[in-house]
Amino acid sequence: MAPRSASLCGFVLVDKPPGWTSHDVVGWLRARLGTRRVGHAGTLDPLASGLLPCLVGPATRLIRWLHAWPKSYVGEIVLGRETPTDDAEGLAPGDFTPPPLPPRLVLDTARQALTGTIEQVPPAFSAKKLRGIPAHRLARRGTGDAPVLAPVRVTIHRLRLQPVADGRLLFAARVSSGTYLRALARDLGRLLGTGAHLSRLRRTAIGPLRVRGAVRPLPREQRRAGAVEAPVPLLPAERIPLPLEDVVLDGEGVARFRQGRRVEPVAAPGGPGAVRALDRGGALLGIGELTAGRQVRPRVVLPPAEG
Repeated sequence: MAPRSASLCGFVLVDKPPGWTSHDVVGWLRARLGTRRVGHAGTLDPLASGLLPCLVGPATRLIRWLHAWPKSYVGEIVLGRETPTDDAEGLAPGDFTPPPLPPRLVLDTARQALTGTIEQVPPAFSAKKLRGIPAHRLARRGTGDAPVLAPVRVTIHRLRLQPVADGRLLFAARVSSGTYLRALARDLGRLLGTGAHLSRLRRTAIGPLRVRGAVRPLPREQRRAGAVEAPVPLLPAERIPLPLEDVVLDGEGVARFRQGRRVEPVAAPGGPGAVRALDRGGALLGIGELTAGRQVRPRVVLPPAEG
């Protein structure tokens, strides 16, 4: 166990391997860092790979703001068959003949219909809750029709489609948090009249965070064989790029904020709302609520960095 586990506070960018659940990544990090306090920002399905930011220690309280960033993906959609899970995990055995690739004009019309702010029905096999129960649990009971979830408003900022062969389309997408790429593949297939499912998915970015340079766990078989993994780079909390304005506090303001007390009117670039509170050295004190009267009320207070 790491001797400084109680004082750890920051974040790690992980390149999740396919076949791992997001919780697998959390468990791996807990073992590597020697702390139970690890959380991830943005679940990835087991078949998907790519960027999974993980927050450590008190920084886990910042996850809600990290979710506000849009997410970028690349992957592959296969036309010709819709599946219960909307991806290849739900693909039943058996051959099928892929349909001819649609003309470019037809594909562009469907792409435009799925771009912008749309109403999207989440997959039946998802963590969305119905009557307090995760939908995937209800779907796996197999006692009747799959649960039908209420549509959710999401934004598809950008969607690019590239036909390749055998009914396959490569895609790149930038979407709002809460968007299901499996559902996007399903809806594209319905618009084209062919059916479709997601066959491959990789998350490349969340806001300004990029998968390039993220730490990738060694395969389990290599770890079981005794291979030594490189140290996990824990980045400081102030480097977590939250989509918030910054407010810099002076000595007395720093003391009041750390005590959970309201800080008197401060200079701030934006209007009322959540802000990042920093000291003059750039250390992140936490998240505050800027009022119309330019006061800062602490919402999340982080402990001072050691050293």
